[in-house]
Amino acid sequence: MKTRDATPPPLTGLFLALMLVLPAQVAQSRAPDDMTPLPKYPGGSAPPAGKADPRHRPAPGAAAALDSLPPLPLAAIGVVDLGESFCTGTVVGPRIVLTAAHCVFNAFGQVRMPRRFLAGHGENGTLAEARVVEAFIPPDYNLRRFQETNDIDGLDWAILELDTDIGVMTGEVEIASFDRKQLKTYDGASRSFVQIGYGEKDGDVVTIRPGCTVIEAWDDNTFGHNCGSVSGDSGGPDLAFIEGRWQIIGIESAEIDTDASKGVDMAVSARAFAAEAARHR
Repeated sequence: MKTRDATPPPLTGLFLALMLVLPAQVAQSRAPDDMTPLPKYPGGSAPPAGKADPRHRPAPGAAAALDSLPPLPLAAIGVVDLGESFCTGTVVGPRIVLTAAHCVFNAFGQVRMPRRFLAGHGENGTLAEARVVEAFIPPDYNLRRFQETNDIDGLDWAILELDTDIGVMTGEVEIASFDRKQLKTYDGASRSFVQIGYGEKDGDVVTIRPGCTVIEAWDDNTFGHNCGSVSGDSGGPDLAFIEGRWQIIGIESAEIDTDASKGVDMAVSARAFAAEAARHR
């Protein structure tokens, strides 16, 4: 059974990082980007919140390369407070936050509205705080089916509406809708991305993981990567520097297995939620 993320119950437990070396026979049999993707299966449990995942292996020079770029939009990224647990979210509209769908459910599969969103949260306090008043999830999303199968992986996203226009203080992060072939160009050779989440520091401090690479991309609007996310990172943005600004190419979702590797971090591609996020703005 695969475990999905946040912090305590089944809804918040996320991704183990990926083993980077494929078996020789698998590596030799796969080449073009448009090949049929590796099958994926429900994965295991994830590292707990508050613990670093040692398997994140950033591309060489990733940290230095990040320093040469404009600052990350950390003011717009924050904690989705669920009461007994938490997820990560990003401001994508004046009062709209993007996160993972499983963060809006309790352990019994019932809708559980997040209490509030803490934007730019860190050791020095919170830049902006707002109450969550509404949540939109894909109509076909079902928590149990999501946890036990890979049938609806691409539906693990949610749009939260806040009671305050905090976007004027935090800024809003744009969304880049990429297809499978475009995502696979983030292979570490010429492109990589940055994953951001609050799980590693137990919701108190944001963790920035540079030099992340796409290992596989699937036709259901998901992709696998090597960022090394942990519980509490669910819904956190995968950011790429595109056309002079940071944009969301995906959000953190769960851990899955493939024929080549166990414990692969899975993200939902922005292609799954870009149109709906624009509609809610």
